[in-house]
Amino acid sequence: MSAIVLVTGGAGFIGSHVVDRMAAAGHRVRILDTRPSPWHAPGAVDTVIGDVLRPADVQRAVRGCAAVCHLAAAADVSEVHAHPAWATELNGTGTLNVLEAARQAGIARVVYASTVWVYSDVEADRVDEDTLLPNPAHLYTAGKLAGELYCRAYASLYGLEPTVLRFGIPYGPRARPAAVLPRFVERARRGEPLVIAGTGDQERAFVYVEDLADGVVRALAPQAACRTYNLVGRETTTIRRLAEIVSEEVAPTPIVHTDGRAGDFRGAQVSGERAERELEHAVGFMIVGVALLFPLWVLTTSAWPAEYRRLQATCAAFAASLSVVLLGLCTDGGAGDGALHAHPAVLLAITALSAGAVLATVPRRLEAAQGSSSA
Repeated sequence: MSAIVLVTGGAGFIGSHVVDRMAAAGHRVRILDTRPSPWHAPGAVDTVIGDVLRPADVQRAVRGCAAVCHLAAAADVSEVHAHPAWATELNGTGTLNVLEAARQAGIARVVYASTVWVYSDVEADRVDEDTLLPNPAHLYTAGKLAGELYCRAYASLYGLEPTVLRFGIPYGPRARPAAVLPRFVERARRGEPLVIAGTGDQERAFVYVEDLADGVVRALAPQAACRTYNLVGRETTTIRRLAEIVSEEVAPTPIVHTDGRAGDFRGAQVSGERAERELEHAVGFMIVGVALLFPLWVLTTSAWPAEYRRLQATCAAFAASLSVVLLGLCTDGGAGDGALHAHPAVLLAITALSAGAVLATVPRRLEAAQGSSSA
């Protein structure tokens, strides 16, 4: 696609990764957001500063575009609960403004970011895109479902070709500090209890943000027009299990429970088979990624004393390479599916080199530290 792809919300957590993945796939990208992207150098990405709640801003942004990926939204469920009128207008009317601007500009392809929260009130233990959805109990769910219905109406009445993507719960670089995983990690590093609303039995279909961005790019394919897809990880994890992983891998931290949130997503096994089958979209395993990469996160972000900085860098390099090796061995998809692949000999060579660096550096640093302490 040689024409421009507009990404609304392209300065945000998920949107910025979508911008990067779009550019890597050879698309020309434009951002529509209320602020410049903090993740891209000034002028690196064509940007329109504006608001999806202002139709004129959206109309200006879609000029010359061949497709729109609409990610701008109130995505924090707690924020929606605290500011219901603003959030519902943004999620509902903002989507309507994008669809109307696309219709007026003659743009058929719109990719709409919905959420697996639409399954909040389903009683079934396993759900897919054909599961019947009852009336939503939460305003966040209601707003995102409204956007899905607007997409279907514009397809039926005006010939648009929208694709609805129901995002799993994203994690990874650039995440909002208020998101569950960064919040747990930060509290664990400070030695504070990990707080869970309710029992912690709520299930979440976590998905790595770059896998999510890859799914958005793949949703521009012709076969995705007028289709709905769940973009989720291969595993569903409870909030309590996630807290236990953080406590085990980052720092031993107590887990405490508070009253549950009204309208919270109970969770279910969300199937991503349609996206895997029709879009060849594959993702990794969430628990493996967390268990292997969180020690690296701590090594590279903790403030070690100055005399140990080289030791920290060496240990971080070893942890990174070991994570690459183990992730390479744990992923089993085919080329181009978003998984990591390498020849076993290459993986073993990485391990050997990094282990050698550690063995050459750590003893000398520890000996130096012991010598200085005894002097």
